[in-house]
Amino acid sequence: MKGETNSSRDLIHITTPSRLHFSLIDLNGQLGRIDGGFGLAINEPKFEILAEPADEVLVESINYRERATSILKKLQSTYQFPGIKLQFNSEIPTHCGFGSGTQLSLGIASAVNMLCDLNLSITELAISVGRGGTSGIGIAAFERGGFIVDGGHKYPEEKSSFLPSSAAENISPPPILLRYDFPDVPLLIVLPNCSRIYGEAELELFRTLCPQPTSVATRLSHLLLLQILPAVIEKDMLSFGKALNAIQTFGWKRVEIDAQGAELQHTVDFLKENGALGAGVSSWGPAICAISEDIVKLKQKAETFLSSLPNGGTCFVTCANNTGAAIRKVG
Repeated sequence: MKGETNSSRDLIHITTPSRLHFSLIDLNGQLGRIDGGFGLAINEPKFEILAEPADEVLVESINYRERATSILKKLQSTYQFPGIKLQFNSEIPTHCGFGSGTQLSLGIASAVNMLCDLNLSITELAISVGRGGTSGIGIAAFERGGFIVDGGHKYPEEKSSFLPSSAAENISPPPILLRYDFPDVPLLIVLPNCSRIYGEAELELFRTLCPQPTSVATRLSHLLLLQILPAVIEKDMLSFGKALNAIQTFGWKRVEIDAQGAELQHTVDFLKENGALGAGVSSWGPAICAISEDIVKLKQKAETFLSSLPNGGTCFVTCANNTGAAIRKVG
């Protein structure tokens, strides 16, 4: 994360990445840890926020006014500042698999941190806004970007349930096991307009379908250690794509895809059949990340395909973010 010390009268400009979450690793707990996961920070979509001191809490946002106000009020009750004004110039779509909740919370907390000279670490900020109860990928994406693997939580001492971050209170973010720069290759993000899984629907799936078999964690760990990580380090996108495809076929990722219905799977299949080396759903989706040797051609085909769906969809090209959030003083 880039930043610099500021006085209380500064205008602060914050740009966050999004994160793709390729898979949770262990939803069984036999080894005494649960969760764990791996994912990637990307440049688009992003939050672009202007923050400045104010006499009260003020938020100018299309989609996040209520949620941002709630985060500010929570921080205000802890750190006792009079107010802050936030202006959102760009927003990450909600409930699409981009980790908007963590990026929003950390972006706002970082603004408070700098405007109020709190000198808190990213981990301390994450705890203050209740993030990291399941995955550490979004927090690490904000702090440093790149391809990230986290080590989950001690089970049951630290975390006694399989609930997601939104329902896992007072749990510290998991340790980051490793972080690598991701190759500078174009990534096609495809968003069919299908359902959104969050809130009570998400909680019910965790409650009823966990624990998962130990064989799921074994297979995922094998793919991660001996295919995905070497592919990232060696910039071997063919092997990375093969592993990404394999992840879509079993375990918790099947739960996530099946919860969305046939349309999401149909989109993944189309991408693989039309030039994608690999196509993987991020978290609950519907965002899909695809890699191809000809990303322009794949994007054109994807646009035509999405227009044929009952509710349409969108797609765009981005790339990995290997630096994390950018926070700077303006003027």
